[in-house]
Amino acid sequence: MSKKLAVIAVHGMGETKSDFADDLRFGLEKRLQSSERESLHFDLVHYQPILQGNQDAVFEAMRSRKIDFIALRKFLLFGFSDAAGLERRPHEDGSPYELAQGIIGDALDRCAVALGDPAKPVVIVAQSLGCQVISNYLWDSQQEHPRQGIWKGKAPEGTIEDDFRRLKTLEAFFTTGCNIPIFVAGLSPEEIQAVGTSENGYDFRWLNFYDRDDPFGWPLQPLGPSYAQAVADDIETNAAAGLVGAVVRGWNPLCHGEYWSDRQFLDALAEQVRSSLTT
Repeated sequence: MSKKLAVIAVHGMGETKSDFADDLRFGLEKRLQSSERESLHFDLVHYQPILQGNQDAVFEAMRSRKIDFIALRKFLLFGFSDAAGLERRPHEDGSPYELAQGIIGDALDRCAVALGDPAKPVVIVAQSLGCQVISNYLWDSQQEHPRQGIWKGKAPEGTIEDDFRRLKTLEAFFTTGCNIPIFVAGLSPEEIQAVGTSENGYDFRWLNFYDRDDPFGWPLQPLGPSYAQAVADDIETNAAAGLVGAVVRGWNPLCHGEYWSDRQFLDALAEQVRSSLTT
């Protein structure tokens, strides 16, 4: 039986295993009725393998000298090299930027098969660096003559299949621990532009969740007029998983990894899924 809605999870920075969205899926499905769960296709964008081998090699080389704070160093090395590596050489064929977009396209192809109809809706949940990765994909797909990524040199075809791959059936975009401001802070205010959410065939709601204790997660509306218009709401939450999470991680930078177990976020996501399934 074909599904009615696709939810796609996109991970953030740092070493990431293929089961990165298990907690998100469990928390979402727990909030849905059986019929709603059966109508949902859940998919993943796992781009970490593009860079992981190189990062492992550098990390092991660094460990040849005596260094402390190994876990923190590993997180910072992998995380920031993700950010730098995925933005590098976006115009070149086979660049990490293009490969990441290809992985997004593959996920959308799987969703199209599961849905059985490329006119059906999609919801995307992106964490941390994944927010920038999806924003880049959307930005490029919305250009008439893109110069980078998988859309390089390809004008929109106008078919429902091409529209689906360009995310024109996207109904909701959830960002958590979003660090887009880090990527645009060096631009002039006039250059800071958000993806379009309600023009050129796009019509989706963008909800951004951030925790004031998370130095990697930011509100987005203050970035400028285009973000104030594109982002429906910046929602402050206290990202923590249960009592232990609240005590250990909820009040400090460790909360960056807790959004997808946060009750407020999961309730909002389940509400959106329920709404998308009934429209």
